[in-house]
Amino acid sequence: MSQQAFAIAETVHPRDYIPAPAGVNLSVTYFDHRSGDDVYADGDKVAKNGDLEANAVIERLIHFTELFGMPADPQIIIPVVDLDVGIQGQDSSGLGDIFIGSTFWPVADQQNREWFGLTPFVYLPTGEYDDNQAVNVGANRYSFVLQSGYVKGLTDNLYLDIVGEVQWYGDNDDFLGSNTLSKDEAYRLSAMLSYDLSPASYVWGRYAKQIGGEESLNGITLANSEMDTDTASIGYTRWLGKSLQVQAEYTRDLSVDNGIAVDGATLRLVVPF
Repeated sequence: MSQQAFAIAETVHPRDYIPAPAGVNLSVTYFDHRSGDDVYADGDKVAKNGDLEANAVIERLIHFTELFGMPADPQIIIPVVDLDVGIQGQDSSGLGDIFIGSTFWPVADQQNREWFGLTPFVYLPTGEYDDNQAVNVGANRYSFVLQSGYVKGLTDNLYLDIVGEVQWYGDNDDFLGSNTLSKDEAYRLSAMLSYDLSPASYVWGRYAKQIGGEESLNGITLANSEMDTDTASIGYTRWLGKSLQVQAEYTRDLSVDNGIAVDGATLRLVVPF
């Protein structure tokens, strides 16, 4: 299990696919906590002592500009993670896998309140990694994410977001020694609705479906390694003046085919600079 299972910074939130004006810089800081006990295999609960706990502080730096004749937001995301999986008797902490990327908006229609963007991300194997254990905050491999997002203002106060993504994984050639751990591509689809309570605040909900990511060790498929997870989130976002946005989120796995079902909370702080 790697830190990427809990890297919520690349999980988009409502209205993230609405670009800020060129020249704006944002510091986005996430404080994330996840925990879980119920362990599932092939859709059946097989244990209640997963004892997973993950805590992360993630810093995301974003610069809005124009590239190739369209709005863009080159960015870097730096996670620091503490991960403990009691059922495996292992833990790991430290710098996670840094990732970089940018959204490009071929459609940014402020007048009709409609936006569409494409976001490539590259994960770098910078995270703490011990090849003698399976639990690490670093994945010890490169991976690539391609994400696309569509936002539409349905009414003056109600917005719909649809975001899809696919992630391709490189091989980890130092898994528990000199073994090779491979992972198939994984897919995620998120649907979000957000509603303005005031000009400075809104409430929102998100449903996400994640599938794929089956693993193999030295070419042999690992049983019960493929993801099929449904997750729901609710949140509240508010600007405090023009210098700070605060967002609180609660997230819970609704169903898990393989792995540990988790729930948790995230506090996000956005500071323009």
